[in-house]
Amino acid sequence: MQTSKLFNTLVAAALLSGASITATHAADSAPKAPAAPAADTVVAANAAAAVPDETITSSAKAALSADAQAAALPVNVATKQGVVVLSGDVPSAEAGDRVVQIVASVSGVKEIKNELKVKAAG
Repeated sequence: MQTSKLFNTLVAAALLSGASITATHAADSAPKAPAAPAADTVVAANAAAAVPDETITSSAKAALSADAQAAALPVNVATKQGVVVLSGDVPSAEAGDRVVQIVASVSGVKEIKNELKVKAAG
C-alpha cells in the first residue's frame, strides 16, 4: 500500500513538473509585441489592402489640398511601402497635427513619419 502511495505521488509530481515546463516554454516562445513606434511616427488604423505608393501619395496630396487649413501649407509627401513621410514647415504644432490627421485617413497608409518642423511665420 505504501508503495502505491509513493508511486502515485511520484507520478503526480512528474505530471506537474511536465505541465510547468510546457507552460514556461509556451511563455518563452510566445510572439513578442512589436516595439512601440517613435514619438514622431503615427500608425494609421486604415491600412487595409496594399495600395501602390504613388496612389497613396497622390491621395494624400489631394486630401491636403481639399482642406482649407492645410491647402496653403508647404508640406512634402513621400511614400515608400505604405509609409508616408511628411516634411516641410508648418506655422504651429496644431497645423502639423491637422496634416497628420488628414493623411492618416488616406486609404493604404500604414504609418506616418512626421518630419514637419514648426516655424512661426514672419
